[in-house]
Amino acid sequence: MLIFCELSVCGQSNSNKLKEQQRSIQKKIENTKTLIKATRSSKQLTIAEIGIIKNQISYREELISNLNYQIRKIEDQIFHAEKDIEVHKNNLKKLKADYAKMLRYAYKNRNTEYKLLYIFSANSLSQSYRRLKYLQEYASFRQKQAMRIIAEQNKLVEKKAELKERNIRNQELAGVKSTEKEKFLKDQELQKQELGKIMSDEARLQATLGKQEKKKKRLTVEIRKAIEAELAAARAKSGSKGISGFKETPEIKLASKSFESNKGKLPWPVSKGEITGKFGKHNHSVVKTAVVENNGIDISTTKGAGVRAIFKGEVSSILVIPGAGKVVMIKHGSYRSVYSNLQKVHVKKGEQVDTKEEIGQLLVSGNTSEAHIEIWKINSEGTMSKQNPEYWLYGR
Repeated sequence: MLIFCELSVCGQSNSNKLKEQQRSIQKKIENTKTLIKATRSSKQLTIAEIGIIKNQISYREELISNLNYQIRKIEDQIFHAEKDIEVHKNNLKKLKADYAKMLRYAYKNRNTEYKLLYIFSANSLSQSYRRLKYLQEYASFRQKQAMRIIAEQNKLVEKKAELKERNIRNQELAGVKSTEKEKFLKDQELQKQELGKIMSDEARLQATLGKQEKKKKRLTVEIRKAIEAELAAARAKSGSKGISGFKETPEIKLASKSFESNKGKLPWPVSKGEITGKFGKHNHSVVKTAVVENNGIDISTTKGAGVRAIFKGEVSSILVIPGAGKVVMIKHGSYRSVYSNLQKVHVKKGEQVDTKEEIGQLLVSGNTSEAHIEIWKINSEGTMSKQNPEYWLYGR
């Protein structure tokens, strides 16, 4: 019984987790739907917007998989519930049959004088006492048997209610799954159509990719320059001019440790959005023959969205890069978080900012905006290594 209860609690916990995952995926789909709606009203479709549609298809696949798993779990629960109902029915049948026998026996021996005669006809006082106890216990057992019948009837009613509830839930999930399958096929068709539109204008596509690559290279150069200038200024201030490398003071070590301890838990730089540009060197998501190298990630979001600091720190640099808009760099010990594609900046160099504090507003491209974020680590030798921001931000 204890094992059954533990399995029941475990099953309920898994069911709650699956429902929570379903809600989370549906929230992501609602987000992509909002972004797709905005892009559809724009005459000029961008490569990033194809990425949004691709993400929505991926979320729908994930949702359908989640629904399939929930349906399988509920079908398994229904099977066991039906088995339990059968067991309770048999128990109830047996209890009622046993109780009927006891009632018949009690009716035949209902005479009080017979009970007294049965007690006093004993061979000894001890035997008389045992007979008295037997009659008392028999009466008590009969009462308990009646209570068992009532309890078993209640369990049967409860199990039938559970079965009904699970059948309803199963039908609901089957309906949601059917709807999501239809939407999934529509999304695939939409992606095919929009991809065809973009690929039909190959010249514009190649020009766009070329501009993006130039912008990324320029951004990398400017980030390195800004960090090198910052390190040179710090060495000059400490009297270590001419010495290479990066000296970590106790304050820098503490700030670095604080930043590192939040890896995988940092908030997103925008309140909602979709990653449409992955980190690292890889084939382009649309033009498979093109290879792109991204030092950070690109997040497509709502038009002119605000950008927030992913962690507390000091604004170490503010840059203006043609094509990449304004850039804000924030210092977190030996780490730097970089935010580009800004049209407005709300902070100043040297200013202390808090986690999730808005530091600027994004440039507009069509009816959406794209945030670009990078994370760099300065090593003790003074060299810089890029980090994958996806590993630092909390999962959605």
